[in-house]
Amino acid sequence: MKCINNKKVRKTLILIGVLAGFFLVGIIALVLFTRGGQINEPLPYSRSARIFGTSVQESSTVAEGIAENLCVGASNNALDGVDAQEGEMAGLFDIRNGEIPFSQNIYQQKSAGRLAQLMTVLIAYETLDMDSSVTIEQEDISYGADRTCGLSVGNVISGRQLLNAAAVYSAEDACLALARAASGSASAFVESMNNKAKELGMTNTSYTDPAGTDEEGQYTTVYDTYLLLNAILEHPDLTNTLGLSSYTLDYSRADGEQKQQWLSSDNLYVTGTASSPRGVTVLGGKMNAAAENNYAALLVQDNYGNPYVVIVLNTDSQVNLYERMEQMMEKLGG
Repeated sequence: MKCINNKKVRKTLILIGVLAGFFLVGIIALVLFTRGGQINEPLPYSRSARIFGTSVQESSTVAEGIAENLCVGASNNALDGVDAQEGEMAGLFDIRNGEIPFSQNIYQQKSAGRLAQLMTVLIAYETLDMDSSVTIEQEDISYGADRTCGLSVGNVISGRQLLNAAAVYSAEDACLALARAASGSASAFVESMNNKAKELGMTNTSYTDPAGTDEEGQYTTVYDTYLLLNAILEHPDLTNTLGLSSYTLDYSRADGEQKQQWLSSDNLYVTGTASSPRGVTVLGGKMNAAAENNYAALLVQDNYGNPYVVIVLNTDSQVNLYERMEQMMEKLGG
């Protein structure tokens, strides 16, 4: 019988033990690395919603802290494929990454127009009980306005109905009624609008009217409008309301008779009159396409649910308005 060399056996066992130890440490390190990578990565979207006929990630609008980091950039930043005309004011804002891929005169002041209504609906949404009843008064009637939902003195309507009329149809009488219901008077509401603008960092914006008329002293910028839409994005219900293609208004007359009125959105992208590029969904916003005054400020998202703001002001024609909007949105659909 051969004699077993105890020294060799011990060396062999030690070597096996060391190798096993290295193997175990390697497995543990691999597991920790894998778990660590999963923790640091954004959580995958686990929910989806049908918004305006397109399947999108619900998390894209409800994710906590989506507006935590603001986009910062120069007043003018060229982008290949976007051919802004002289005098236009425009910007493409990548909210997720805090970047401004394209900008032209984004800090230059311009009459706010209907964009002021975005502030009206935001403050009303945040301060007014949407289920409260509002009785229309004389000061809510907007004579000679471009767009009203035809409210009369004595009509009784809910705050939610007024909000939807302002958000979807840009009804000036609805904006005035919201302002009075929320703050007691239009002038007090305008003060709230300007205070909110300061809170959001909209340093080049001034409001004088909740209805969005082109009054002297009421102005904003592309960048300030981005800040406003960024704040609206924190409220998914309000964002979705701004993206409705139509709305049926319900209210009652002073004698109790129930009335209904169908309102179509003045945002031609959400009604489908204007088409966004493939892979881009328009969530909502405000626009005006007219003979002389053309502008648009939209919340959009790409196929991955990443949110963007696309704004064009001061175009000299509807053709240029649509062209500029499409050029910027095309950068998101790749």
